[in-house]
Amino acid sequence: MNNTSKDSKIIRRVVLMANDWPGLKVARYLVSQKDEIVRLYLHAENIRKLGPEIVEASNCDKDKIFEAKEVKDEKHVKGLKELKADYIITVYWSHLLKKDVIECAVEGTVNFHPALLPINRGWYPNVHSILDGSPIGVTLHTIDESADTGLVWAQKEMALTEYDTAFTIHQRCQRQMVELFKEVWPKIKAGEIQPVPQDNSKAVYHEKSEVDSFDNISPEFVMKVEDFIKLLRARSFGNRGFAYYEKGGQRVYLNLRLSKDTFFE
Repeated sequence: MNNTSKDSKIIRRVVLMANDWPGLKVARYLVSQKDEIVRLYLHAENIRKLGPEIVEASNCDKDKIFEAKEVKDEKHVKGLKELKADYIITVYWSHLLKKDVIECAVEGTVNFHPALLPINRGWYPNVHSILDGSPIGVTLHTIDESADTGLVWAQKEMALTEYDTAFTIHQRCQRQMVELFKEVWPKIKAGEIQPVPQDNSKAVYHEKSEVDSFDNISPEFVMKVEDFIKLLRARSFGNRGFAYYEKGGQRVYLNLRLSKDTFFE
């Protein structure tokens, strides 16, 4: 039976596993929609981003907040299952969940991925889209035991511009994922949409370590200027550049900045 608030909105009991700016925005949105975050999970402190802000936004008591490592404990998972939460939602979550954890959600699961699945499953889709021209976008999908292979709730394709770097794509995807979630979450709760399988014939998966092979640029390399610009765009992230060459035993890092000509505007 659906629970409803006084204004007749469907509400749900949610286990939220969240990190970074999208995790904070989703926590705030769920609370604004009167959904109850019955447990909150955070990354380990060394990779956690905006942890205190997410905790505050969640309205969770201290005894309902856990680190990611807890879901590896059978006793903890048993308690999670006994909660009978309606949904498990993972936002910018770096860990795969096992079947016994996934099955703790009574109605379903939602994960956020900054790519147009099944293209660019795995790590750093923003980098690979610049290098290989694959489309960029965002996907909300169900969780299974493999990385980014679940059923698709909703997707949004985005244009790759000549002014994009890995950083600007990252920022745009973060914003778009949150907006897409706000758009479809009421429909998911109401059972108005059903997730559909991915087309595995188009699947591409990238390991985390793949991007490292792009970074060491020898001065003796010969490549087209167009390809060199793509490489620098893909490995420039805000104030940080990952591509480098070595000189005198030291690394010199390269960071590309792009802008439109606004002189006459």
